[in-house]
Amino acid sequence: MGENTIGAQSSSTSGWDKRQRTIQLTVFADWVPHVKPLVFFRGKGIGPTIVTERRLHDNRVIVKFNTTAYANSTNMLEWLDEQLVPALSNQPFFLLIDLFAAHKTQEVLDTLWANDITVSMIPGGCTGLVQPIDVSIN
Repeated sequence: MGENTIGAQSSSTSGWDKRQRTIQLTVFADWVPHVKPLVFFRGKGIGPTIVTERRLHDNRVIVKFNTTAYANSTNMLEWLDEQLVPALSNQPFFLLIDLFAAHKTQEVLDTLWANDITVSMIPGGCTGLVQPIDVSIN
C-alpha cells in the first residue's frame, strides 16, 4: 500500500493549503483493484464542501476529510473495516506496509491479526528500494 502526499506546504497567499491531500493506493499482486483508492483532503468534510468535492471524483474513488489531510490510525482502521477485510472474503492475506506510525498502533495490529492478515513492515530508508508507487508519485 503506498501513501502519497500531494500538494505544497501551507501558504496563506497561494491557496495550496486548501488543495493539500493524501492519496492512498493499494496494489494487489494480481493487479485487480479489489479496493478503491482513497483521497484525504484537509478539512472537516461537512456541508457543501464534501458534496462538491465528492462530485468532482469518480465513484471508484473514496473521498474523506480530516484536519491534516494525512492518513492516521482512525482512517487506517476504517479502510481495513470498510474495504480491505470485506475484499478478502475470509482468506488469509499478506500486507506489505511501511513503518508509518498509524500502521503500527495496537488497535490496527489487533485488527490485522483478527482478520488473518500477516503484515510485513518496510524499514525506514527503504522506500526507494521497495515502494515504487511512493517514489514515482511523490
